[in-house]
Amino acid sequence: MDVCVVLPTINEADNLRVLLPRLSEVLSGYDWFVVVVDDGSTDGTQDVVYEFSRSTNKALLIERGVRLGLGSAIRTGMKACIDKGADTIVVMDADLQHPPEVVPSLVNAVLNGYDLAIASRYTNGGGVAGWSFTRLMISKGATYMARLLMPWVRSIRDPVSGFFAIRGDRLRGLIDSLSDSAGYKLILELLTVAHVAYGSSFKVAEIPYVFRSRAYGKSKLNSKELMNYAQLVLKLSNYSVFKYLLSLIIGSLVGYAIFHALSSMNALLGNVLSLELSLITVITLYQVLMGIKPRFRNYINYHAVKYTVVMIKLLLFEASIPVLVVLIISAVAQLILTLRIIQISPIEIHVIHA
Repeated sequence: MDVCVVLPTINEADNLRVLLPRLSEVLSGYDWFVVVVDDGSTDGTQDVVYEFSRSTNKALLIERGVRLGLGSAIRTGMKACIDKGADTIVVMDADLQHPPEVVPSLVNAVLNGYDLAIASRYTNGGGVAGWSFTRLMISKGATYMARLLMPWVRSIRDPVSGFFAIRGDRLRGLIDSLSDSAGYKLILELLTVAHVAYGSSFKVAEIPYVFRSRAYGKSKLNSKELMNYAQLVLKLSNYSVFKYLLSLIIGSLVGYAIFHALSSMNALLGNVLSLELSLITVITLYQVLMGIKPRFRNYINYHAVKYTVVMIKLLLFEASIPVLVVLIISAVAQLILTLRIIQISPIEIHVIHA
């Protein structure tokens, strides 16, 4: 089988009446199948799938009866596709926000040698339509958070896309490492376990597409989903933010102790040694906590970060900016710059225009 499409659903009957025939049309040149994983729909979603299956013999409905979570639904569908021996497995929403016309481009990228093809809103040629400014900023913020805290996805323009295709044989070796809790951002977890398992040999392509508003039904995005997303990114990043802040606190205490001990004898020596040993303590402890082998380059880069932040402070004080604002800006700048200099080589990425 060339292609198996996974569609998790909850009350998507109206959308499926449109989506399934469109998938049948765009995938007519492939040996394909669709697996619908339904979590207790009450709008007749099951009947739509059964009717399509009877007329085409191209669909399997997995009824779970209750809401067991999106991540769990996607994994269940993926496993069914693996069992069917699919060369390429596509994951997409059933609400028509992911245009089925993009699926052949994703499939072709995988069949032509890529391990993963991501439908991207933020690469050249991609975009969003019908979004409010708030929704766009939430999406951009989520994307930036992932790219900042997870160095192995920095070259990917849309690492939080829920629309992608993956090689079946690659997924077979990864699926048991995926959790049920990743939800609609399961691709972040997938990229992480792929990076651990395959490193830079895991080839990723991005295919541009335009994300559109729902045709029917209501969006499932809410504050709980956003909180779950933040927790997932922190977990996958090995809690780098908290480990850096802990390192910074300990390094500051070390610097203060040295300054207090030496300043009465030699103020200049106390200042220089306290600053240098504080920097060395911070970067050493952070690398150890992150499980990274200490590198001389990181010490040089962190010194550059620290002195850059000092210059920012001086410039802001010269501009008569309030002290609290200066401290907040400099602290955020130091955090962001530090997280960017301690990095793992990202996956090689290519952009393919449909």
